[in-house]
Amino acid sequence: MLNKCTEKIIFVSYYFSSQYETGGIRAQNFVKYLPQYGFEPIVITKRRTNPYEFRGRVSSIKTIRANWPFHLEAFTWLPGLFITCMRVIKNEKIKILFFSCGPFSAALVGMLLKKCFNVKLFLDYRDYWTISPYLFRIPRFNRLLNLIQKPLEKFLLKSTDKLITVQKSMEEKYEKTFPFLRGRIETIFNGFDAEDFSGTGDQLFKKFTLLHLGNIHVDLNPSYPMLFLQSLKKMKDEERINESFFQVLLIGEKFEFFNREIQALGLSGIVKHMGRIPHKEAIDYLKKSHLLLLIVETEGIITSKIFEYIAVGKPILALIREGEIRNLIKKYSQNSYLLFTPDNDEIIMAIEDCYKSYSMHRWEPNKSFAAFYNRENQTKQLAGCFNQLIGNHPNQNNFRNI
Repeated sequence: MLNKCTEKIIFVSYYFSSQYETGGIRAQNFVKYLPQYGFEPIVITKRRTNPYEFRGRVSSIKTIRANWPFHLEAFTWLPGLFITCMRVIKNEKIKILFFSCGPFSAALVGMLLKKCFNVKLFLDYRDYWTISPYLFRIPRFNRLLNLIQKPLEKFLLKSTDKLITVQKSMEEKYEKTFPFLRGRIETIFNGFDAEDFSGTGDQLFKKFTLLHLGNIHVDLNPSYPMLFLQSLKKMKDEERINESFFQVLLIGEKFEFFNREIQALGLSGIVKHMGRIPHKEAIDYLKKSHLLLLIVETEGIITSKIFEYIAVGKPILALIREGEIRNLIKKYSQNSYLLFTPDNDEIIMAIEDCYKSYSMHRWEPNKSFAAFYNRENQTKQLAGCFNQLIGNHPNQNNFRNI
């Protein structure tokens, strides 16, 4: 039974209204479960087609699309965002503004609204802004732009009542870089929506299937994707795999360079790039696969897909560095293959071991992982942050136990 909503909040997310945009999934799930904890989110997002179904209140703001770079397009909705938020604050007696970032430009509107109306400002950082561990791999002009933006981020964070991050190492780095955040920063991990994983006993693909969810950014992960393809080529050349019983599915943006490499290595019959598909459809593929591929070559990064990987209970072939993501997999997915400095032989051994053993096991999700990292529990934590700052002390017995 849902709690009666007692507080209305403005919930701003540039990514929200599409079932294809992974940047909106965290926002969608917060909004889905917040009414259960006494908050009615009034969503403000950009105007898009193929909308995500949400029965609550949504204001969609037009952006100007003229083949502009992303960061310029994101600026075009700011005037409409400010006017819409201002109107809602006045009409609904809003106490809380919640901004999902990035893009980070929208948070500057939140800062201005806070100063004008004396409301509480929450920022939810899904990614780093100016202290990203990827900085050394981005173009020189972008690094210069980032340097210019750093004082702006500091000014923004000083105005923020609460900064939410998606992983502990990110929280620690922001607190170290901006010490004034101490006591005003908290981690709420990404997670998985348990409803997406109900009935996980789906029929597996007939072919042994290795699946990768999400974009493979060769610019950010320069060696591991190529190493993986070279391992597949070696297996194919040695007739250890063929397309009659083995396939690799890649779900995410198609990058021309990577597809050229797949063709050049003669792997087109084995490696199939599916492109972008709706999130719920991607979860269906996840349930039907045998082995899940994870590539994270930069330390200090936890990709959101890892929570869905672990939730489904399948073995994970992880080509990663040491760090928080390694600890997460090691603790909750003991049937996985963690390769920190992988070579071709290690990758091949992991694939063959999984192929030989998958029919003898029935993999089950980790119950303690499912209890803590589900989206409902993450939203309960967020609602607790809201209540703390606006002085609400709800009867905890009214909350659904997780």
